[in-house]
Amino acid sequence: MSDCGVCLYSDDNSDISFSDVEFVRARKPYKCSECGAPIIAGQRHEVASGRCEGEFWRYRTCLVCAEIAEAFFCNGRTFGGILWDFMDDVWGELTTSCFDRLKTPQAKAELQRRWIEWKLDQ
Repeated sequence: MSDCGVCLYSDDNSDISFSDVEFVRARKPYKCSECGAPIIAGQRHEVASGRCEGEFWRYRTCLVCAEIAEAFFCNGRTFGGILWDFMDDVWGELTTSCFDRLKTPQAKAELQRRWIEWKLDQ
């Protein structure tokens, strides 16, 4: 078990009427709402949709960003392009044990790439 201790907390207390998350194959090209990477036709990805304060929303997330978000949001997942902004606030707290929260080599590699990039900028 990881002794990481890093948690992302959303301060968004909006009135969510409903939400749903499913994993689907893309029928056409999309873009990941978190990292902006292309989601090509036929690629599995996450689709989150719902209604908040009377507005409907839908976000498509690549599997790598979805896995990282699931691992680090501790009080419920937040969608819509904020994962990496939130991670910017905790890079200094990240340790190698945090990688134990991730299952796939792709997610571990992406988190490590961004963490090293942050360290080099310090």
